[in-house]
Amino acid sequence: MNKSYIRPLFWQHGEPEAVLKEEIHQMFQNGIDSFIVESRPHPDYLSYDWWRDLDIIIAEAKRLGMKVWIFDDSAFPSGYGAGKLKSLYPEAGKKYVKEAHIDAIGPLDGSSFRIRDWLKQDEKIIRVTAARRKGNYEDLEDGSLVDITSLEEDGILYWDVPEGAWRIFLFLLTGNGGEEWTKDYVNPIDRDCVDRFIQIIYEEHYQRYKEEFGTVIQGFFSDEPRFGNAASYHMHPGDWTEYGGTAPAVFPWSRRLPELLEAECGEDIGKLLPYLWCGESGHAKDVRFAYQDQVSRLFGTEFIGRIGEWCRAHKVKLIGHVVEDNGAHARLGYGCGHFFRAMEGMDASGLDVVYQIWPEYTQGRHLTPFGYLDSYFYYWGLPKMASSLAHLDPKKKGVTVCEIFGAYGWQEGLKLMKWLTDHVCVRGINRLIPHAFSPKEKDEDCPPHFYARGENPQWDYFHVWSDYANRLCALLSEGQHIADAAVLYHAEAEWGGEYEPFEIAVKALAEAQIDCDVVPADYLTQDRASVRDGKLTINEESYGALIVPYAQALPETTVRELLRLAEDGLTVLIMRDYPERIYFKPDSMLLTKLRGQENIYVRTYEDLPEYFRKEVTAGKIEGSFPYLSVMKRKTSAGTLYFFVNESKYKTVRTTFSVGEAEKLLWYDAMENRLFRSCLPEKDGTKGEAGQAQRELILEPYQSLFAFCGQTEEKAGLLAGELFGVQEIYEDPAVLPEPCSETETLAGAFRIYIQNVPEGGRKQLELSFLCNLAVPGLLPEYSGKICYETDFSIDMQEDEGKKKYYLDLGSVYETAEVFVNGSWAGIRICPPYRLDVTGLIHAGKNQLTVTVANTLAKERGNNVFDRAMPQEPTGLLGPVRIIKA
Repeated sequence: MNKSYIRPLFWQHGEPEAVLKEEIHQMFQNGIDSFIVESRPHPDYLSYDWWRDLDIIIAEAKRLGMKVWIFDDSAFPSGYGAGKLKSLYPEAGKKYVKEAHIDAIGPLDGSSFRIRDWLKQDEKIIRVTAARRKGNYEDLEDGSLVDITSLEEDGILYWDVPEGAWRIFLFLLTGNGGEEWTKDYVNPIDRDCVDRFIQIIYEEHYQRYKEEFGTVIQGFFSDEPRFGNAASYHMHPGDWTEYGGTAPAVFPWSRRLPELLEAECGEDIGKLLPYLWCGESGHAKDVRFAYQDQVSRLFGTEFIGRIGEWCRAHKVKLIGHVVEDNGAHARLGYGCGHFFRAMEGMDASGLDVVYQIWPEYTQGRHLTPFGYLDSYFYYWGLPKMASSLAHLDPKKKGVTVCEIFGAYGWQEGLKLMKWLTDHVCVRGINRLIPHAFSPKEKDEDCPPHFYARGENPQWDYFHVWSDYANRLCALLSEGQHIADAAVLYHAEAEWGGEYEPFEIAVKALAEAQIDCDVVPADYLTQDRASVRDGKLTINEESYGALIVPYAQALPETTVRELLRLAEDGLTVLIMRDYPERIYFKPDSMLLTKLRGQENIYVRTYEDLPEYFRKEVTAGKIEGSFPYLSVMKRKTSAGTLYFFVNESKYKTVRTTFSVGEAEKLLWYDAMENRLFRSCLPEKDGTKGEAGQAQRELILEPYQSLFAFCGQTEEKAGLLAGELFGVQEIYEDPAVLPEPCSETETLAGAFRIYIQNVPEGGRKQLELSFLCNLAVPGLLPEYSGKICYETDFSIDMQEDEGKKKYYLDLGSVYETAEVFVNGSWAGIRICPPYRLDVTGLIHAGKNQLTVTVANTLAKERGNNVFDRAMPQEPTGLLGPVRIIKA
């Protein structure tokens, strides 16, 4: 087996040894050389039966030369400590600051307040602050805030209320509140608490398998750790109640946090805490920014960073992902506060694609079992954000892992898997974590399951997808990523004012085939970022311009770095308008300097494509194709272009311009075929000066690589080294349309269903092609359908001179084809077209097509499948023979 880039989740429920070994063997035989062992949950996790099963799994993996990763908890999200954290180390659980308040109108001399009665068990008062209210509403007068904690005695506050409307804020340290699901999880912003979690999970596995660490055991997988101070994707300081709910908001807290906040804000924290809940002033927004700034840094250093350090010290790696959904990557609640800071401690960047990305869902909202999802973010922002970190952080070495395919339901077959693979890979992902292999009988947990104890109708063709995915990931791990632009990550802007998310700029660029990376302000510092020949350089990446999404407010350090970079010659494009504020610097002259700085310009999103297009000389696409995605890499074989048509319906027909002296080789990863032309070709057609044009045609679901360099030999050597390619062909394996002559097969079909209870196959009383998933036919049938027909071809003098192609038309959804008893090929997605030259002959021929649908028809009674439309079943045609 060549190196695999696929690392699936392998769920554990305490199955017998033979079942575990069978599942591992099936993975190994189908292009997978490593997997992640996950308790889902195992009934005896961290006890005898867990270690017994893990012994079996590790031994079998070792025998086969496979690698093992270990999921770092008994269930997701990581941080529960298998329930042992609460019982063994209750002090290590999450801590929050909670607010309660009493409103009073003064003057009231000699007044007192029974604040101890607000406390629940194990809660304590950490601060008491008074603030004058504006107009008896929630807004506060900035200069009025006063810390009156010292006036409390034995749980009673003695305070003479001055004239006016006042609010007495009680700030309580508590373990109560927040997301119910994660209430017993570790405090992620306190390293002493995190060390307890490491002791329970990581140390326990190390003590038992230390000899395998760094060899068979490659590392740990951390899944969706979060703040969990609210069950929400939208939680920020300033939200008076948990988003969409009525419970008072609570905010993460730790022992170090007050000191850090006071250092950043320059004030006693006792005077600032009210602003986490209310206040409309600029100063209130400054404090909220400072709070998010500090807790997001602590999450990165104290939790994931701490675990990553432990892993590397024990010769293994840490991979995984946080919750990014609906923009939560920059927020509290389900989020981690700041994606790039949270993921800094991992050895690869990572993301999760669970029911969120679909063909054609490019903007707006759509309803799913997880609620309404922001298609704009998922389609354009999520994969690009994750791969950007892998490009920026030297520790990641360009690697981005993607947990993918989970919870799409049984409707997700190899066709959608192929589309999703293209979608994330063309945005820079190069390691895939399929979700999931489950050895449990008829498991209803978040389908699909790929093997499904042999019951998945498409399992026989899984290797076609895995071979293709491995080739993609191998090529997209070669060389160096090339991007034209950098887009500033928007988190800091979101924390304290109006803002636009980074994905708006990414979409504007991507639809014009302009690649970019998302860059956080933390990476713009002098020790990380410089300007060379007018380009922003970070790690080994370089960008022709930096795009700053609209931000009402930015940190002072960010503005200073923008000025420095512009002074050094970098073009900075600020979207829509300049910032209005700098946090904690309302009267700063830096904004005036920003407005007058050379190389800094205000632009609209509509302007962006044209700005970058005029800078592109080679690798240019003619025309407008918003559904065509492109990635570039610099490799030993020259510049590598990866083209993906993401439309389900539209064909890309365009010209691709390359340097006049450069050679161009195409590589079809599905066919594993290297060839010179992409027919029809426009050799000799000249574009702009110094360019030659080639016609590029991609039908729906198609992808194609192009090697552009000085010689063909280097591309051939690279393809040979990676994939065993030995020959360079003149033409692609499958000729795109249009073609010169076609003949539709109009004869009767013999149609059989294959997985019938009594075994064998059963012929249907049907002789024509149609959708079988309709009333009166097979609306709930999942399995294989075999189609047989006879046809005649009049070749005459054409034999040996023309090529013949078989086009199956519409298929739902995999097709394996035999012509005259000889295997012609497998198609798992459109176009369902095969080269059958040499297989057919003059006179009578026989065609056999086996179609496999998904288990959605049989097992679609679940929250995932019922939420999306299901496709037809069978071969719909028309079936044609094409002469070329």
